[in-house]
Amino acid sequence: MADHEATAHSHHHEEDPQAHATRRAVLQAALGVSAGATLLSALWVGASLIPRKEEVPSKEPVAVGDVLVFATGPKANQEITLDDLRAAQREPIPFILAFPKSPQNVVKKDLITNTIMVILADPARMSPETRKLASPEGVLAYSAICKHLGCTVSQWQNGLWRCPCHGGEYDIYNQARVVGGPVPKPVPQLPVKVEGGRVVVAGEFTDRPGADV
Repeated sequence: MADHEATAHSHHHEEDPQAHATRRAVLQAALGVSAGATLLSALWVGASLIPRKEEVPSKEPVAVGDVLVFATGPKANQEITLDDLRAAQREPIPFILAFPKSPQNVVKKDLITNTIMVILADPARMSPETRKLASPEGVLAYSAICKHLGCTVSQWQNGLWRCPCHGGEYDIYNQARVVGGPVPKPVPQLPVKVEGGRVVVAGEFTDRPGADV
């Protein structure tokens, strides 16, 4: 019995080297496939956890060709005409707050930096740089988001465009130069033109709109 067991044990250690190498290669390949499958599974799970960027047309930034519409009031979402701007000149607040509307008729009102001030002003009073981005009729447009803390610039006082939050004041005739308050820099101007009586975006903002904090 002892001799038989010793013989069997001896035969186990004298296994054909080629067969042993083949079995080891198969085992390593199986382990490699398993590890690869585990890695792919982990990558798939990880990718599924990354939030996908949702494209919402109403959150798209203003673009060339957009038409400006009323942001508030009884005419909200209606296109702003040259006649509307002429009528606003006679009011205590002579400008209109606007949103851009895409050629697909989507009002881009869900992106705060799309809030725009539009006004009909005297081209003779504008600096050359300001007049270059205004329409020939004198239509001016600026980002209406204050550069201080992001409030909407919505007041008019002594011929100056004024932020109600901390008293920032802008000179609309000189590319919204800061003339009062803690504002760090001018809001960007938006090039516009008048087509068919409507106010149309003619270029990109001169700088990034929104607060600089």
